[in-house]
Amino acid sequence: MSEEKSAWMCHICDYHSTIGSGIACSECFKITCNEHITTATVMNPESGLYELKNICVECQFKKTLNH
Repeated sequence: MSEEKSAWMCHICDYHSTIGSGIACSECFKITCNEHITTATVMNPESGLYELKNICVECQFKKTLNH
């Protein structure tokens, strides 16, 4: 029995593949390729501690505009 591979597509650049899987953004939860995601330090308001989260470039850009 062969394993069926699912296709995924980056919501930033429309890159698509059946190899591996894309990475979900911790803010918008959309799938992104490795080129358009970064690990950022974000403060958790509930615990007051900083956490590492995967954030896509679109969400990063939105945060910089709001500050």
